[in-house]
Amino acid sequence: MDLSLESITLPPWNPARAEEWNDAYEKVENYLRACRVGSHLQRARLIALILQRVYDRTQSDPTVEDRSLPELAIVEVRDRIAEWLSHYLPPRADGRLLNLGEGMLAIYLCDGPTRWPYAFLDSQRMPPEFAEALSARVVRAGPDLAVSSMVPRDMDLGMMPEFVGSAMETFEAVPILKTLLAWLLFFGLLGFLFWYTR
Repeated sequence: MDLSLESITLPPWNPARAEEWNDAYEKVENYLRACRVGSHLQRARLIALILQRVYDRTQSDPTVEDRSLPELAIVEVRDRIAEWLSHYLPPRADGRLLNLGEGMLAIYLCDGPTRWPYAFLDSQRMPPEFAEALSARVVRAGPDLAVSSMVPRDMDLGMMPEFVGSAMETFEAVPILKTLLAWLLFFGLLGFLFWYTR
């Protein structure tokens, strides 16, 4: 991606879509901030280039007329990041390229935009240290889950089930105890409320 300011031509002024362009600018700026691009100059250059590409796309592709400019801008910045990362991240073992989420994780883990603020999305100014740190931070998944067979066993709860079971059997056998216990709990609650309100 050519980041020279000479390559940028501003779109003609259109007051009808000015607010939509402003929203697109803010979305791209917030997205780049989330990517930890801390340099104001680098962010401004990237935003201008992204918006220029969005403008060029709206002029050349009539199928995008029904989509909003902020949506097109976010799609464009994600495409540029994915394209830029594909040059530096090694492919998977099966030959497929890493997805954007894995690439963003590698960016965060190597802390590249903070350490090399002017190298983000700029292949011409990419320091070798950034490229090495980026490719070294790719998270690789472990081996696939192996299916095993487990035999269910009875849980050993100690003496608690026996104690609770014998108590429940006693209450079932003598219903007067169940009634007596319910009334004692009721009067105990009333006594507590009387004591608490005094």
